Amino acid sequence: MKLNTSVSIIVVIAVALGFTLGWYLHPSSEPEKWEPDLIHLYRAEEQKSINKKEDPQLFDQLLSLIVFEKGDMMSGGNAPLSEDEVKDIKKSGAIEYVYNEPITIKMNNGNDSAEKVEFTSILFPVDDKWNGACYIQTTDSKYLYFESRPSLSFILRHM
Repeated sequence: MKLNTSVSIIVVIAVALGFTLGWYLHPSSEPEKWEPDLIHLYRAEEQKSINKKEDPQLFDQLLSLIVFEKGDMMSGGNAPLSEDEVKDIKKSGAIEYVYNEPITIKMNNGNDSAEKVEFTSILFPVDDKWNGACYIQTTDSKYLYFESRPSLSFILRHM
């Protein structure tokens, strides 16, 4: 009888310890915050929208192809893109992460100071013409330079 009580106590302690460590070591929700709610694919005059519920495999594949650093402060200071430049990017091929809720980041404005910026999408041009730059669409619909990353031109062949 004493053995059963000891085993029960050990099991309770192990479960409590496992729960506590699991809660403590659980990753923060920050990476999830950057997962888009919708992904738009642009090529020529076509647009295709993908969400995780309808096409989880393609959604996850696109997420794994586009890797970028999500730091506390992002690059900035460049002039916003014009409407014609945004149309050109989308026409030549792009991937856009779209968020239902705005994300707030600190952005270096080019004067060695930072300002908070809210954005609702990230536009990744596929064409090499854009030198691997990506842009955020702010809540007031301006496209600002975000950061540079490896080219995505190989994706055009598979779209």
